[in-house]
Amino acid sequence: MLDIHRSDLVAGVAGSGTMGRGIAQVLAQCGVRTLVFDSKPGAAQAAKDAIGKSLAGLVQKARVSQSDADQTLARIEIVDALAALKPCHVVVEAIIEQLAPKQELFKALEALVADTCILASNTSSLSVTAMAAACARPGRVAGYHFFNPVPVMKIVEVVDGELTEPWVGDALMALARRYGHKPV
Repeated sequence: MLDIHRSDLVAGVAGSGTMGRGIAQVLAQCGVRTLVFDSKPGAAQAAKDAIGKSLAGLVQKARVSQSDADQTLARIEIVDALAALKPCHVVVEAIIEQLAPKQELFKALEALVADTCILASNTSSLSVTAMAAACARPGRVAGYHFFNPVPVMKIVEVVDGELTEPWVGDALMALARRYGHKPV
């Protein structure tokens, strides 16, 4: 089982739209090194810039310290190739809500990351089992559905597929608690 509380935990976020940006923010805020990839040039950097503005607003309202905001931003690393997600312990995809692209992404990630890396989808409607069917190790694939805006809506659904191994859901639930969300 993956130790979600390890200090050197590395998470990846594939897709940096509204949901990906929020997921990256909550991961980085709880001390996780967070690698953000988007296939659209400049999108991941734009997401990090938006997170910076959001954090600046929280500093201005005295909800977080400037030091905490700076450390959060420093933990977010923009990567320009999917291969850069190789060191991740968990990767959350937040790409277009279509089965084929998600399957392609998981298949590509599976060839890059360690066998113990969790592959999670932020899908709200697609079958986790169908996404996992593209993988050689479908047991490490799960749904991890956040609500918008991610930093404000403190709940996340953890959804097993037919072949998801129990430790995967347990780890995702522990990770949600680490960044202050309620896993259901």
